[in-house]
Amino acid sequence: MNYFEVFGIPKILNMDLRSLEKTFHELSRKYHPDYFSTGSPDEKQQALHMTALLNDAYRTLRHPVKRVEYLLQIEGFRADGSKVPQSFLMDIFEINEQLEEVKSGQAGPSQIQTLRNEIRERASGFESQLEEASRSWDRLIASSAPPDALKTQLAKLTEILSESSYIRNLENELEETA
Repeated sequence: MNYFEVFGIPKILNMDLRSLEKTFHELSRKYHPDYFSTGSPDEKQQALHMTALLNDAYRTLRHPVKRVEYLLQIEGFRADGSKVPQSFLMDIFEINEQLEEVKSGQAGPSQIQTLRNEIRERASGFESQLEEASRSWDRLIASSAPPDALKTQLAKLTEILSESSYIRNLENELEETA
């Protein structure tokens, strides 16, 4: 049973988070181990299993990036950075060089702020791309699109996540350094 099935929802990427939370609480009450304290060992084990599954599913589905990563995983795709365009990697290399200057103390406050702004701008661009690609996925699901169209969109989502992971890493590294 995948996380979408746990909540009885289609494999969509834009979901009503309040509804997800409400369903999470309802199912958590239904499967809470305390309700099975007098049950058989199998019932107790099933309640524990469902509680763990619900918690994992909720933590994953409530976060947009984790939700996309999970969808890709269950559909046999993986955002691993192996198909990132060379030009993008060159840009990342240049940003990394600037980050090394920050780490070594060679960059002044204005350079650090410029670098921070550039990284944030790129991150924002990827967020926008991911949102649009997620909406496209949902439209395909709603229209019962053929498998080839779904695979094409999953590949696009994979590409966006692969590239954005570089930017997220740079963001984290800059925040840890500066």
